[in-house]
Amino acid sequence: MKQNLAEAQYQQLAKEQFCKTINEIPFVSDIEVMKVDPQKEFGDFRAIVHFTDQEQPMHFWVEVKSNGEKRFVNSFMHTASQYKNEGCYVLMAPYISEESSEVMRNKKYSYMDLSGNCYILTKRIIIHVSGQVNKYIEKRERKNYLSKSSGAASAIMRTMLDEPEQMWKVKSLAQKTERAIGTVSNVKNFLLTKDWIEDCSQGFKVKNIKEWLHAWAKDYHKKDARSYEFYSLDAISDLEQKIAEWSLSHDDGAALGGFSAAARYAPTVRYKKAEVYVEQQFLSEFVRDLDLQQVDSGGNVVITIPHDETPCMFCRKINDSLVTSPVQTVIDLLGNAGRGEEAAEAIISKEYQGGKQ
Repeated sequence: MKQNLAEAQYQQLAKEQFCKTINEIPFVSDIEVMKVDPQKEFGDFRAIVHFTDQEQPMHFWVEVKSNGEKRFVNSFMHTASQYKNEGCYVLMAPYISEESSEVMRNKKYSYMDLSGNCYILTKRIIIHVSGQVNKYIEKRERKNYLSKSSGAASAIMRTMLDEPEQMWKVKSLAQKTERAIGTVSNVKNFLLTKDWIEDCSQGFKVKNIKEWLHAWAKDYHKKDARSYEFYSLDAISDLEQKIAEWSLSHDDGAALGGFSAAARYAPTVRYKKAEVYVEQQFLSEFVRDLDLQQVDSGGNVVITIPHDETPCMFCRKINDSLVTSPVQTVIDLLGNAGRGEEAAEAIISKEYQGGKQ
């Protein structure tokens, strides 16, 4: 059960756990814990660790948070990187997720939860403890808004990413997407914990788009798409032109996707198959009109039936061809085992300033 403790209580628990963990090191003789000057120093407390030999004491600056959500982890790493003092900077929280702890380990930042799970990296001390049962917080399973089944959340997120510079409020976003205010609020909170939006007094806007899209693609492709291979006698360029003309005369019933869409946004790689989204009600007519032959393998056309309306949201017209949105195109490319990531990165750089927004 989650314990709702005051800030001072969390700090006291953090001091006790820090000292307990460090004191277990055989060559540590003493630990001094002291307050820091918030105007001059980093963190919530400082610890000076003394050793049994003649080595100089080591200084630790420790910042304590009430939880270890991604946004707090990112903020800690950004702030710690600004300090040049000799010593070690440590983030402590009741619970730090495996996702957050992996990011911190990869970037060589130290952390510790209030149950002793930790990663401490200094010139003299290296500690990595995992698997300790957390005593202070029960990890809650959050709804996965990145899965294909979360249609409402998908529409909300796509709307935000379609206008990456827009400052949103829950009410305005609910009106724009025609979704319930409660749903928008839940999606906002989810994105906030992932550090994919920036919250301020004027509203909130998207950020860390590259990280967001990579995570979305990883989850999105866990469930197989309804895709079928066909063969056409036409060259790929001629076939894609025919698809564009067919879609124009059939209420935009087909949209180029994957590498075919990427070639319109930011051509970077060659491809041998045309990729297209076709609405279920148009499939038979589309196959007949373009004279396609279904095959088990070796085709040069891949048709995907959208699982709901979201993959075809915010399609764009580029050079007379209807193509999937940058979001859907990137998600599809990142699920491709070939050179999909290279093509996706080119779109992210062009459409989202490298994904750092």
